[in-house]
Amino acid sequence: MLTNSVLISLVTLLMLSAPGYGQPPKPAVNFLGIQTPIFVQKNGYRLSWSAHPDASLYKQEYLVAGDNFPKYKSMVSVDFVLTESTVDQAVDTKLRELEGLKRTNPIVQYTIVGNAATGEKIIDCLIGNNAADEQNNLVERDVFRFKAVKTKSGKRGILLFMVSNRKYGPEITPFLTKLKADKPLLVNEVSKLTLPIIQL
Repeated sequence: MLTNSVLISLVTLLMLSAPGYGQPPKPAVNFLGIQTPIFVQKNGYRLSWSAHPDASLYKQEYLVAGDNFPKYKSMVSVDFVLTESTVDQAVDTKLRELEGLKRTNPIVQYTIVGNAATGEKIIDCLIGNNAADEQNNLVERDVFRFKAVKTKSGKRGILLFMVSNRKYGPEITPFLTKLKADKPLLVNEVSKLTLPIIQL
């Protein structure tokens, strides 16, 4: 059973990983000691924003050159929470969030991929919104990889690595059409990435 403090940390972690959390540019602190750039899909991502809202929680967001918050096209985020909870508990919390979104947003879809050998799990999800102005319509495809890790100093926690791709307005339909064929590519790449070493 989750203690209140663990549950709060997990819920906060996943809320901070929710769509649209990217913030306006400000000086970013490399709390997690991660070396950059982070390469995904042949793109190099550099630290653009970070937060350390409480003693157990860290969040860092990365963009490619020329991309900006809040209307980014592609983002990598690395979240870390100090906790004794399991990957399954973190994944269950995220799934409850997605199920809640589905009640008011029919575009929400997700699949789960597990790795029995490592205990890791991936959630591949699609979310979006319908704005009054078609130009502001948004579809976002997020791939989350959950991993239980130990920091260099021996502290245990959950690492959440996410790749997010967004399309807006008239870009949405071609993106969804292409996604039907390309869907496994990003999941496969994220599943094989060497994840950053956390150095608090």
